[in-house]
Amino acid sequence: MEKRRRFKKEFFEQFMDENWQKRQRTSKIVAGLIIILAGALVLVKQMGFFVPHWILSWKMLLVAIGFVTLIKHNFKNTGGYIMILVGATFLLHELVPFWINPKFIWPLIIIGIGVLMIAKTLVFDQKKKSGLNSSSTMDDLHSEDFIQAGAFFGGVTKNVFSKNFKGASVSCVFGGTEINLMQADFEGEAVVDITCIFGGATLIIPADWKVKSDLTSVFGGIEDKRVLLPQDLMSESKLLILKGTCVFGGIELHGYE
Repeated sequence: MEKRRRFKKEFFEQFMDENWQKRQRTSKIVAGLIIILAGALVLVKQMGFFVPHWILSWKMLLVAIGFVTLIKHNFKNTGGYIMILVGATFLLHELVPFWINPKFIWPLIIIGIGVLMIAKTLVFDQKKKSGLNSSSTMDDLHSEDFIQAGAFFGGVTKNVFSKNFKGASVSCVFGGTEINLMQADFEGEAVVDITCIFGGATLIIPADWKVKSDLTSVFGGIEDKRVLLPQDLMSESKLLILKGTCVFGGIELHGYE
């Protein structure tokens, strides 16, 4: 019975990894095609042909990046939808200026972001958490094994003490979140999904944890401020994977309390 559970778990992890690699390749191909198309449009414009100005605007760029992000994350990334929402709203206002009053643009965008965050919590995060439960061969996960934190026009701080940490879902929209994992522990891989829009997220993690970033950054970035350790001192059994989107925001990694 134990061998069957182990086989199912290994098969599931391999299948998910293959699907993830396939989405990575597809998103890179789509991004390359978009860049080629943008270059071709610039060339056509330089040759004297008419090209609508909105096609090469930052709004269309935001929509394109949001679309690539959704492909990369199997259409389950809130940041991709938010980028499309922001870009499409400003595009719509530019194409039909009398349809949306300019003073209503940002309130509508903020309302849309709130709706997307609620949808993510009710649908995607619950599926993700149930997936963790179904793939576990031990007892049900403790409430602290999977962390959910959201900051909207405010700040949130969480200290994690779980010794079977499975991951986290973090959303920062016009706010900041701090997750302290110094007392947490896990074996293998743990995934932290971060959506950072006009905000910031701080992860406090042990210096010997390996970190792999698979974040999509647009006018934002991630900075590892931990004290660098020699490679032989890094833990081979702990890999923290960062996924998600950072738009006009920043993510910092610290190694102290």
